[in-house]
Amino acid sequence: MLSVCHTKVLEIDVAFNAKQSTLFLVGKMCDVEIGCLQIGGNYISWCTQMKYLGIYFRSDYNLDYDVDYTVRKFYTSANSICNHSHFASEISKLYLLETYCLPLISYRCEALNYNNKQLNKLNVCWNNVYRKIFRMNVCESVKELQFLSERLDFKHTYA
Repeated sequence: MLSVCHTKVLEIDVAFNAKQSTLFLVGKMCDVEIGCLQIGGNYISWCTQMKYLGIYFRSDYNLDYDVDYTVRKFYTSANSICNHSHFASEISKLYLLETYCLPLISYRCEALNYNNKQLNKLNVCWNNVYRKIFRMNVCESVKELQFLSERLDFKHTYA
């Protein structure tokens, strides 16, 4: 099948790059060893994790995605904004974080169905932004602060 695809795309002057391609198993046979496949004489590597459009997918019985990369990216940009805006007001910081950091965790929400664990992890990220801006302890709830500032937590934004 790969040979047929390779010959057909060569007819329309397109080429596959085996070095930028990966093979990925999802489903009941995700643990099965499958031999090497090649396209255009080059071998395609097998992987257990794949990045596509900024989403890390994991090989498992169901198509699963990893939010840890998103969380790291979110905290990196949130810390950068907070470190460079010492003298800005809290509302200005919140606006900057809503503009630049919230899209990092809300991107792809329409396409993916987060499970409760992933949704809680992303909600904690967004709540920690409020704790950092308004100098709150980890054990303090930010729900009242979000309500008073007329903002939603991440779970309601996701819904």
